[in-house]
Amino acid sequence: MKYLILFIMACTLVLGYAVALNAQEKPGQPPPSQEEIAAKKKQAAEIQGKMRAIERQVASQDEECKKITAQMQELEKQRRARLETLLEKNEEYQALKKQLSELMPPPPAKEAPKK
Repeated sequence: MKYLILFIMACTLVLGYAVALNAQEKPGQPPPSQEEIAAKKKQAAEIQGKMRAIERQVASQDEECKKITAQMQELEKQRRARLETLLEKNEEYQALKKQLSELMPPPPAKEAPKK
């Protein structure tokens, strides 16, 4: 009986030790370098650019997409006009707008093409 208890305790200790060793963190792959991260970001940007080009091409060929785009542009103009009207009375916004225009004057107006 004494040997049985010693045998069970020894098995328990060995099993516990094995589980503890297995549970320790193993050294994984080192974190990616800045160059690898930059390369992945560049590749992702190129893929997104190609996807956008395909989207624009498909949208330009579809009449329904063209109509929706025109509606969106018209709604954006209406939203901008409404916002301008609402912000006319906002003194802080107008002061900031004036400050910005002094820092960055608007580009010169485009001339009409000569025929």
